[in-house]
Amino acid sequence: MSKSRVPENPPGSINTSRRRLLQAAALAAPIYAAGGATQLLETSSKTNAAQTDDAMLHLGAREAVERIQKGEMKAEVYVTRLLKHYAAHKDLNTVVAMDENRVLAEARAVDQSRAKGEKLGALAGLPMMIKDQGDVAGYPTSAGNGDLKGYIAKKNAEVVEILVQNGAVMFAKGNCSVCVAAIQGAGATSTNPYFGFVHNPYDVTRIPGGSSGGPAAALAARIVPAALGADAGGSIRCPPSCCGIVGLRPSTYTTENFLNGTKRKRYSDVGELPPPQPVDTFGPMARTVADVAFLDAVITGEATPRIDLKGARIGIPNADYWQLDVVEPEVAKVTQTAYAKLRDAGAQLIEYDLKALLALNAGLGSAMRRPNNDLAEWMAVNVPNVKMEDLNRLRDSYPPIRTTPAPQLSDSQRKEVVTNAVRQYAEAFKTDDLFAISFPTMPIRPPLINVNSDTPYQKILINGKWLEEHASIMYNLAFAPQLGAPGLSVPSGMAGGLPAGLSFQGLPGDDTKILGLGIAVEKVLGPLPPPPFLQGPSMQGAA
Repeated sequence: MSKSRVPENPPGSINTSRRRLLQAAALAAPIYAAGGATQLLETSSKTNAAQTDDAMLHLGAREAVERIQKGEMKAEVYVTRLLKHYAAHKDLNTVVAMDENRVLAEARAVDQSRAKGEKLGALAGLPMMIKDQGDVAGYPTSAGNGDLKGYIAKKNAEVVEILVQNGAVMFAKGNCSVCVAAIQGAGATSTNPYFGFVHNPYDVTRIPGGSSGGPAAALAARIVPAALGADAGGSIRCPPSCCGIVGLRPSTYTTENFLNGTKRKRYSDVGELPPPQPVDTFGPMARTVADVAFLDAVITGEATPRIDLKGARIGIPNADYWQLDVVEPEVAKVTQTAYAKLRDAGAQLIEYDLKALLALNAGLGSAMRRPNNDLAEWMAVNVPNVKMEDLNRLRDSYPPIRTTPAPQLSDSQRKEVVTNAVRQYAEAFKTDDLFAISFPTMPIRPPLINVNSDTPYQKILINGKWLEEHASIMYNLAFAPQLGAPGLSVPSGMAGGLPAGLSFQGLPGDDTKILGLGIAVEKVLGPLPPPPFLQGPSMQGAA
């Protein structure tokens, strides 16, 4: 696989020390621990060649678990095949921490339980990558910041514990954007200056999206069949769009419990780093909506209903949206083609004013932001040798931000702003009796990796104009977190040879309805082809 080239620098400057740090990180190999799996694979392949066939790489999460539960495939053989595949594609730089011996031992334990006739968990033997924001006992959690990699989690995050208790194998911690700095989870590129840059499997010169880029790229590359990401502004939807996979941002509250003051996140955020804000949430990623729904059901206990596309009223952006400078023609074309397929399948597509909903962000951004004093307290307990100024060193190397300072709001003002936005959002659904709204997950294709920068203020060339990262890559995504709404990104097609995503967003609390809709949409749109390096003779027809 070729090394990424350095794209032409956008307008603006970057200091020398930061440039050196970023360029050195471009080729970093961040593996903390490793064991040996090749010998086991060779032995296993002699006894059961069918189990180690390359087709094993393309197994979905549910299918892999079913084969393990039925005894048709050993968990240890399966993870061994994936470990070998990972080793062949380390240059994608998807991992920040891995212990192969531990991975094999966890898989072996599943096989031993089955051999004893013990009941297996719902995720028995399923290898999963956890974004480096979620605690996995015995592994470092750094949230993408090299200053924190000395912190070793003593116990699993609560969502991770559910996965482990159901038999999932903790395959690795996934690389991501730097999520601990003056601005949290701000990077949309996974161009990490500490652990190296994550590369898009469809084109290694391009970003995989952020901040959950490592797990998303690993899923697309068939390194793992399932992953857990984290989303504060789009981080479980942007990477799936870039990598041709599926990601769900769960609701962080329902409209009703927000309005009556009883907010509760659908997924526990205990064990997330940095200490989470109201908009932060974990969420599942996989290669199909059906697999994401499978993971969601295990985590929440909520079944996904069957949704019929015929008659489903879905809001789509009106003509004004497609004229925006930020919308690339290739993305517009593939999105409109996808909408035509849904219309042919019986869905009722109703135009709505997406620009008006996006405008809600103007007040929501400052209303939902909180001073994160919890981070300093967490550091004092867990990494007392690291100071806040160490984390802010990266922030201080960013180019100056020329923006109007956000107004300081009191708690009552915050509540008023968000309450009004939640009501406006719900009213938009009620007015047109919408089941969901839809839009391109990203209005642009995955841009080239910029080895000089990973700030939300870097410039990206779109339609002949330089636009900021968060005003382009994340343009459509930030208002769902602020509203507590669920968001699902599914592959919509290939836009100029690169994956594109289609988002479906509902009212807060309507997660399973959106998943059911996504499964119906997925059947109409079909899967994307795997990345080019997986399209050899043995992979023809695989998806």
